[in-house]
Amino acid sequence: MSAVSEAVLKETTGYLGPASKQFLERQTKKHMNDLPFEDLELKHLPELAKWIKISAGLIIDKKKADELSEKILVIR
Repeated sequence: MSAVSEAVLKETTGYLGPASKQFLERQTKKHMNDLPFEDLELKHLPELAKWIKISAGLIIDKKKADELSEKILVIR
C-alpha cells in the first residue's frame, strides 16, 4: 500500500470506522477508472476528495463529509 493510501485510510477511519477501506476501494474502482486503492498517488487526491465529499455525504453528516474531503486534499 502506498504512503498516500495509508494516509487517506488513516484520515477516513476517523469518520467511517472499519468500513473505510472498503468505502475507499469502491470510490477508486467505480469513479477513478478502476484505480486500485493501494496505488493512490498525490495526483489522485483532488479527484478522490471530490468523490469522498459526494459519497460520504450520503452516509455520514454532510458537514463531516466536507471536512473529510478537505483533509484528504491537504495530505502530502
